[in-house]
Order: sequence, then C-alpha cells, then structure tokens
Amino acid sequence: MKFTQKESQTLEFKESLSKLDDAGETLCGFANQRGGSLYFGIKDDGTILGIKSINEKTLRDLTQQYIDNFDPKFYFEISEENLEEKFKTIKITVEKSTTPFHTYKGIPYIRVGPSTRKMSQNEYQKRLIYEHSNKDYSSDIIPEAKIKDLSKDAIKELRILLSSSGRYKVNISKLTNEQLLKNLLLLRDHKLTIAALVLLGKEESISRFLPYSEIRYGYRIDENEPRNQDMEIFKSGYLTYYKQIWGKIDSKNINLAIPFKLKLIEKKAFDEETIREAINNAIVHRDYQVPASTIILQYPYKIILNSPGGFPEGVTTDNIINETRPRNKLIADILFKCQMVEQFGNGVNLMYKKQLSFGKLPPNFLHSDSQHVELELDGKIQDEEFAKYVLLIAEEKGKELNDKELIILNNIRLGHKVQTDLIVHSLLKLGLIEKIGRNRYILSKRYYVDIKQQWEYTQIKGLSINKNKELIIQHLENFGQGRKEDFINLFQDSITESQIDFLLKKLRKEGRIIFEGHRRSRSGYWKKT
Repeated sequence: MKFTQKESQTLEFKESLSKLDDAGETLCGFANQRGGSLYFGIKDDGTILGIKSINEKTLRDLTQQYIDNFDPKFYFEISEENLEEKFKTIKITVEKSTTPFHTYKGIPYIRVGPSTRKMSQNEYQKRLIYEHSNKDYSSDIIPEAKIKDLSKDAIKELRILLSSSGRYKVNISKLTNEQLLKNLLLLRDHKLTIAALVLLGKEESISRFLPYSEIRYGYRIDENEPRNQDMEIFKSGYLTYYKQIWGKIDSKNINLAIPFKLKLIEKKAFDEETIREAINNAIVHRDYQVPASTIILQYPYKIILNSPGGFPEGVTTDNIINETRPRNKLIADILFKCQMVEQFGNGVNLMYKKQLSFGKLPPNFLHSDSQHVELELDGKIQDEEFAKYVLLIAEEKGKELNDKELIILNNIRLGHKVQTDLIVHSLLKLGLIEKIGRNRYILSKRYYVDIKQQWEYTQIKGLSINKNKELIIQHLENFGQGRKEDFINLFQDSITESQIDFLLKKLRKEGRIIFEGHRRSRSGYWKKT
C-alpha cells in the first residue's frame, strides 16, 4: 500500500523512529521555509509500513526530543494517524515560522524540493541580519491553540478598548470574534498567535502553552524584609487583569503633597500613567522564550519591575529614551490600537516626564543585564523646590515641559554639563536657564529666589566669573597682550561677546588690566598692569 502523495518541499516520510535526527533536521527545514508534514511509518518511496506500537509515552518522548533540540523553540502538531485503517503512523505538522531561522542541534536547515540541506552561509547571514531588525516572536503561530483557548471576557474588553480608542478605524460591531481576531492578525488559519494568547488567553491555556507568561506581584513594607506581606500571581490574558494589577498597586499607594502658593498639589507616590507604561513595556518587550516570570516588587516608596530577557538589539541604558525596538511587534501594535500605550517608543519618555516633573528620581535601568531588564521607579519627592519650579513654569509661561526639556533642566540642576542644542536654546529664550560657560548652564535666578537660596545663585555665577577672569589673566601672562578677537577665540562660544566685555570691564575696574591704543582701533590691545 502506497501513500497518495510523493515527498515534496512540504512532505517527508521516515520509515521508523530510528530516524529521529533526520526527521528533526527536516522539521527544522520546514519551519525555515514553507512549513510541512512528516510521517513516521512510511518509506521514502511512499510505501506504508506503519509503526507497531504507539502510545501516549511515545508521542510525549518524541515531542520532548524536538523541544530540547530546536532553537529557538517552535510549536508543532503531533498525533497518531491511522492509514487504511490497519497502519498506524505518527504525523508531525510544522507551520512556516515568522522567526528568521531555527536550528536543530545548533545547525540551521532549509528545505529544497523534496530534500533537506544545511542552510548556506549566505542565506544564514541574510536571515541573521533580518533577525536583529525584524524578528517578532509574538506573531508566531501556536498550532494547537484555538479560539476556545481565549477568554470571552478578554475579547469583550478588547472590543471595548478598540471602540473607545479611536485608533482602529473599523466598525467592529458587525464583526464576529473570529473576524476581528483575523483582522488584527491574532488568528491565522484558525490558529492563534502568541500575541493572542498573551493578551486574551484563558489561565489554563496559558499554563499549557506559555507557562511563564505571568506577572508575580509582591509587597514588602521594608527593603530588608525577605518575605512578602502581600502577593498575587496574575496568569491569564493581560486584558483580563491589567486593571486589577494597578488596583493592587494603588491600594498601597501613599499620598504625597507639595505646598504651592496658597494650595496643596496632591499626587500619589506612584503615578498611574507611569506604572501602566512600565507594565505595558514589560508585556511588549519581555522575551517569552525565557523560562522566567515578570516580577513586580512594591515598597512604600519604590517599585522594582523585573522583566525576562535583556534589552532588544540596539537598545542600551544610554539610549533607551530615544531608541525603540519592540521585541514583540504584534503585541505592541494591539496595545497601541487599544490606546493602552501613548505611541510607539514613548513609554519611557512618559515615565521620565512624570517622575522628573514631580521632583522624583528618573527611571533607573542600571541594574539590567543580558538576562533581564530591571526598572526601578522612585516614589519619594527628592526635590520639592524643583517640582514647584516646574509647576510655576506651567502656570506663568503656559508651557508643559516635555521629557527632554525636563532631563536637561534636571541635569543643569545637578550641575552637569549639557550639549548646546535647539532645546537648550529654547530654554534660554524662555528665561528658564542662564549660560555660565562652555556647555555649562544654571537654572534661572527666579528658581533660586523662589527656593530662597539666592546665595547659591551668586556663588555659582561668581565661581564661573572668577574662573573666566583668571583665564583672561593667564592668557595675558603667557603672551603679554590680547585683543578682543583673541578672547572670543579663547572662549570658543562658551560665553557671549557681551559677557567677554563684562569680564574685561571688571578686570579693569579691579586695576588688573589696562587697554593700550584707541578703543575703536583694531591695533588696540589689553595687557596686565
């Protein structure tokens, strides 16, 4: 008895289970090409031999053999199939993967016609480059997962979010659940994507297919306390619990207040938008192939969020506010359409803005590494006066500062150098900062008046003036004389021409320098007395 089809690019036969590695290479090739089906119990020429004994352990061991040796892992269907009633065979079906390439025992394979070959070096390099820039694990199919594995409540919430967001220009009221999921690319060929399960899955289905897709929450009253005073595990589709997890955090949220003029400005230790963005980022960017849970630890004045997998390729702690490369693009796309994230790449920016505008420390990613991303969010008001200054700007200038402006103002407040750019020029024009040297600025006099530390303003300005005066004296000692053009070149735009004139007048009044020649003559120069 022969099989009705011949071996092809999408069909392969193995006569017995002794060909496990050959079959593994072929399954890898299927995943890297167009997908396909492989039968154990059929000869190369299509003759059906069957397998004498097949039981649940046979299928389980076979599944484990391939799960252990495919990298990255992919999902496949495995089942016993009776042919012509008397022949028992094992059928394994693999979908085409959206991941650029998979390997079997460390080697990538590809399907060429009815044969399996090692992937060529050129093809491997091409896919490797693609992997770093376009990989989207969340759009991969889970072959065995069906619509019945999704929570009806989660799908209902998805509809509510899409209808109210205004970002999904489709009349979903006329779409069935299946049609809606297809339109959103969450369902393909009646099979669910990983994104569908992460966002909408039932708890039992996630336990079966994505057991580490969960958030573990713990609350500790003290950082030295090793045990949680409260804890909860959120393990179902994200849209079933995203409100609950904020409610859990907010139930232990401390109220803060800043006296501003004749009123109190009240805030929470942890801002809702900041926390939601942090958790959304974890859902979008975590590596779902890493066998670890997302952890949220809350303390009275600090939250630590630990997400499996390092930063996506090209993202670092230095560029995280400007660089965005979502590891799971389909998940990011759905959350954007639901208006759960402001816009692509703006999550970290929003966190910076919220934290700094209320005098808190900026988001801290410094404890992250290649295995996990750790975000620490400060809940304390570290600089109440800076928070008041930001409120004052909003009230008097009618301007709400963005994240980049706040970062620059915060760096200037801390005494750091900042690069002169369009944002700095804008802050100068608004009178929010003053220039005191090359890439050195100070917050405006108004800030120091409001915080009743005028002496600090005078001290900082004075130190800068004295430093620049001594630089002029040093130049005159070195060369005996100096023209204004020399001093302009000396300071290289770190201070303005009028500021140079001010320094020269100060030195002359102090009797340390004199001017020789006619003041309007190019031949005139300054020298030490």
